[in-house]
Amino acid sequence: MRAERIWEGAPVPDHSRFDAIVVGSGAAGGVAATRLCDAGLKVLVLEAGLSATRPLNPQTRSLTAVARFLEKVEAERKLPPRLARYGELAFRLLGRGRQPVQSRCFAWALAPDLLIDDRDHPYATEEESRFLWFRSRRPGGRMMIPGHGRQYYRLTGMGPEGADPAQAHWPFRLEDIEDWYLWVEERLQLKGGAQAGQGPHHSALAEVLTPTGSETAIIEAIRSRWPQARPAIGTYAAPVPWLERAAASGQLTCQDGAVVRRVLKDEAGAAKGVEWIDSRSGNVRTSLAPIVFLCASAIESTRILLLSRPEGEKPGTGTGSPALGRYLMDHAVMSGSGIWPVAGEVRPEQSEPGRCIHVPPNAQHGAMSLQIHVHPRGGGGARVDIVCFAEMLPDAWNRVTLSSSRRDRHGIPIPVIRFRHSEQQREIARYQAELIRQLATDLGLANFSVNTALSPGGTSVHECGTARMGTDPATSVVDTNNECWDVPGLYVTDGACFPRQHVSNPTLTIMMLSARAAAHAAARVLSGGAR
Repeated sequence: MRAERIWEGAPVPDHSRFDAIVVGSGAAGGVAATRLCDAGLKVLVLEAGLSATRPLNPQTRSLTAVARFLEKVEAERKLPPRLARYGELAFRLLGRGRQPVQSRCFAWALAPDLLIDDRDHPYATEEESRFLWFRSRRPGGRMMIPGHGRQYYRLTGMGPEGADPAQAHWPFRLEDIEDWYLWVEERLQLKGGAQAGQGPHHSALAEVLTPTGSETAIIEAIRSRWPQARPAIGTYAAPVPWLERAAASGQLTCQDGAVVRRVLKDEAGAAKGVEWIDSRSGNVRTSLAPIVFLCASAIESTRILLLSRPEGEKPGTGTGSPALGRYLMDHAVMSGSGIWPVAGEVRPEQSEPGRCIHVPPNAQHGAMSLQIHVHPRGGGGARVDIVCFAEMLPDAWNRVTLSSSRRDRHGIPIPVIRFRHSEQQREIARYQAELIRQLATDLGLANFSVNTALSPGGTSVHECGTARMGTDPATSVVDTNNECWDVPGLYVTDGACFPRQHVSNPTLTIMMLSARAAAHAAARVLSGGAR
């Protein structure tokens, strides 16, 4: 079934019953729905965004038209570098009126209409907190935004052995969940460069790519500067139409414009469905199922969990745990950009979205990774973007709560974010910036600029934590199967469940956990334990 037809039809009737409900249609929700439908379950997917083009205010509509015109004429490639940079800064300033947060996203200038209107969907930050929450309320989530990195890596550092009691670690080894990584990778059809060594840290590639001349020059420069580094073409893939695959089963129902307000529980405390608001009419509706998957994004899923707590509930376990809402993480990111007057030709295939040179963590640099993206320019040469990600360790001080006074246009309390980087993190950021400068010097980049301070939280768009996985119900929200300790049948499989982030892009692990949890939930339903 084509994507546009999945969302056709009247609103789902109130109190309709399903085997499972999936909240969110992005990376986590798409995989969960596919796996549940493949198992024969009747599945409802609820998406807060609208499938059709949503009404835009005049300002965003005009900026979107300008963005598409500039892309069509390839303005960034053809303009002098300094003029292109100042032009983009001016364009982003114009976006501050309706999208003061979203206009700071790296992808905003490509498609302002694909990111939310901050006035319609506000959030707050506590005093002295800096956090940018980039959102796309639309089918497919942020994966569908032009410019998305499309990078897929397995997490390094999984495993409870030797875990520091002061820090949360994953409750299983990478070897224990390797088959679930493979299940996702086979469907993604990953591309990437040849990887040194073997083992569970390496993804299965459908196509091994040979570096072009200019990519080889970058790889050689990295190896010359840092002999212990293992640079290669990064592992990437185009978005998979998960919901189209799920719809082929005949078991899928999709509802857009469905803003979930809370999870419903039966008398025994188990999940029995969700309450949601039809954004078109404002009507409150209820959908019923013994299995509920929250896949709405780390902050949004946690907001739903907080809204689902009974008023006056004392601290307990799972959704009642003091851990709920805490340990918000995002990769600490530093970046630089410059013009590379490469002697060798930059091949057209290097412009494929997602393609880059990736430098995984190594003994020389510690818990950080690099991505180098090359963008050909008209008349020769290329713009080179160098991005360095470092791990942010979990900190209970960083949290998401609900506002006691402010509500969104649906009457739902808005999230309040408290976030800070440690002094150690800021020191690491200075080292990240130095690594970027060294590589830029080796490549001979002109008109080069790099961050002078650590980017605000949320900049990497890798936010995780707030409903962490663990083995102790008093200090975690979900168990090792991603099921809430105190609400049987309620699963959280997006980035909210991460107990620790490490340095890799989280999307592949989110997909893996979603497939694994969906198999667990389906087995329960099919055995008669959740009907």
